[in-house]
Amino acid sequence: MRYLLHNHPTFPDLLSKDELYELVERSSLARGDFCTDTLTQRDHTVGEVISQMRPPSPSRTARLTRPAYQEFRADSLHEEDPLEEELEEEPEPSKERYTASGELILFSSHPSWFRYVKTLFLLLFLVTASLMLLFIDPVYSLITGLLALATLMAIMIARSCRDYLVTEDRVEVLWGILGRNSNEVRICDIRSLDVRETGFKGILGIGTLEASSAANAGIEVSFLDIRNPHEVKELIRHLQRGLPADQD
Repeated sequence: MRYLLHNHPTFPDLLSKDELYELVERSSLARGDFCTDTLTQRDHTVGEVISQMRPPSPSRTARLTRPAYQEFRADSLHEEDPLEEELEEEPEPSKERYTASGELILFSSHPSWFRYVKTLFLLLFLVTASLMLLFIDPVYSLITGLLALATLMAIMIARSCRDYLVTEDRVEVLWGILGRNSNEVRICDIRSLDVRETGFKGILGIGTLEASSAANAGIEVSFLDIRNPHEVKELIRHLQRGLPADQD
């Protein structure tokens, strides 16, 4: 340890030649900075001291524990400690969804796949036939495979074009491909909520929720073949009582 940096607030103690080299590599020092050789009492630039040096081993520079971003130059115009600067964290994007009118969506769903049981059986038959025909006639296998793909696409389109929504103010069903139709009823106007679960779909927890108001004798909104319809019913009842949506 024989070199003393000129007016350096971060490293006021004596440094070795290896440590000077490491500080330059970290960009904490410039080669034009001055230091004093305490043995000869002569001033040198840091570049002159470390010229033609090989990179030192980590053990020789272990004393330099501060990371480079916490060190600052003696000739810096602004002597600010970076630790005092608070990093502003960007807020995480909200996962909540809203309607076009700005209402918070509390429940959103499509009909269950089991609403199209007959079509699913047709799809299974076409896939099986395509695999069997593959060993008999590849042309017919390709045709039945394309029919199976078309059937699958039809089910996906049928599901995606029908939406069930529960917001803070209303219950709504939307349907249509080219044009969108909708039926809705306000939460405060709902007088009857009926749930029907039957057969195999009922065992799987799939059923239909029907909502009607006193202004209309018939069913105004029907959520056909949705999962856990009783939970959706309880959600609507909570909203009618003015309770938070997540309160039991």
